[in-house]
Amino acid sequence: MLTPPAPTPTAADPVAEFLRASGLFDADWYQRAYDDVAASGLDPLEHYLAIGLVAGRSPNARLHALHAGHAVQTEDGEDAAASPPLPDEAERARIDAALLGATGAFDRDYYLANNPDVERAGADPLLHFCRHGWKELRNPAPDFDVWWYWMTHLDPTVEAINPRVHQVLFSRARALPGRPGIRPPAPAEALAPGARRICLFAGYDPDGLVDDYVVRFVRELSRHADVYYLADCAMAPGELDRLAPYTKGAWAERHGTYDFGSWSRLARELVGWDTVAAYDELLLVNDSCYLVRPLDDVFAKMDATRCAWWGLQATKGIAATRDVASNRFAEKIPIARVRDELVAEYERDYTYDFLVGSYFLGYRRPVIDDPLFRRLLSGVVPQRGKKAIIQKYEIGLTHLLVSRGHAFSTFCDWLHPFHPIFSANHFALLGEGFPVFKRYLLSDNHYQVADLSRWKDRVLEAVPDAPVEEMERNLLRVADADKLERSFSVV
Repeated sequence: MLTPPAPTPTAADPVAEFLRASGLFDADWYQRAYDDVAASGLDPLEHYLAIGLVAGRSPNARLHALHAGHAVQTEDGEDAAASPPLPDEAERARIDAALLGATGAFDRDYYLANNPDVERAGADPLLHFCRHGWKELRNPAPDFDVWWYWMTHLDPTVEAINPRVHQVLFSRARALPGRPGIRPPAPAEALAPGARRICLFAGYDPDGLVDDYVVRFVRELSRHADVYYLADCAMAPGELDRLAPYTKGAWAERHGTYDFGSWSRLARELVGWDTVAAYDELLLVNDSCYLVRPLDDVFAKMDATRCAWWGLQATKGIAATRDVASNRFAEKIPIARVRDELVAEYERDYTYDFLVGSYFLGYRRPVIDDPLFRRLLSGVVPQRGKKAIIQKYEIGLTHLLVSRGHAFSTFCDWLHPFHPIFSANHFALLGEGFPVFKRYLLSDNHYQVADLSRWKDRVLEAVPDAPVEEMERNLLRVADADKLERSFSVV
């Protein structure tokens, strides 16, 4: 039994006040969970503050389940994460703000400087962070990255607690850094001859069809891997049969969590992690690109590359961060320098925005066996919008693996200035052996690339036997006609 020190007054203790006001401390549950509480003679909250908190104990069943990584059942069989009742959202934000303000865990000037919309709106920055900002992955201080902390120390599938509040409460008992200490990449090996690959392929079609370009792509992948396919849509009768000769399994269902949701469902349920773990390399591929040449050169190069994971190309910057200083480089940078030097510097950015493109990724044994990788991929859930999907899963997965020292590489030897697959650089990449062409460049052209009306000629100049007629049939069927007209009108 732990011997309690003499209780100290808690009236001025911001943590004590927070626990009283927030409803996060459940005295009845705490006494049931820890049998030394009653024997101590202390009030349960006093015991928790003097002993339990320092010992890393949880204040209620909900957080106990969160810390344990699984749901805890109450005595009547209900999920413990459903009780006790908490204050409403506005009141909880006020209570969270009082704690962060009293403990100095929020940097007002830093938050306003990086979120000018908050200042323009005249909102209180601390309340904004506690009500909205953390859920939008806005960071409260230079030493804290909301999503990295969330996906590393908490359950990334639920908004159970403000991550900064969690750190303030529990950092005394646990090592809970707010940002990763980027470690040097661990030594990695090339893929051994005879290694086996599994490919999880994510699809979507607005008309419920398996398009010719998808058949081409899956057929080519099946030369190099065992392919499993899931579409985030209903499919017309007989359409999945088109993939039967080239897949080990193919499904279609509307789940609304996009490509990462399809990969997640395949990995955790339809195929299963046990099956995935029997392979030496896991590919995640989607149908957002047209395959323009065979993949033999890609796999020959990447098989010989010493890395724990890889993609076709990397990107620094998203639309919202295009003007950040670290994204305004004009010359391409060797990807080896990015991996060995620059990723540590990218941690200084307010919004982490370095990513290896998620439309074609390869993961080897060190990553496949990493429990945090599995947890993040298994924990894909619906998000508020596309930006959250990009930040949490596409960028978040890169950030997680880099922070854990998994050495990456890319088929493209360079980090090109700002989104090369959404710029005129895409055609240059094709000339250098790039195997796919991104449909979104044509259908949306959100960076106003000129001369796309000649896209077929420009693709053929780089890849003379590219299936441009097949690509065009799909483009005209699925793209918005008005957007396509605007895209092709840029000169």
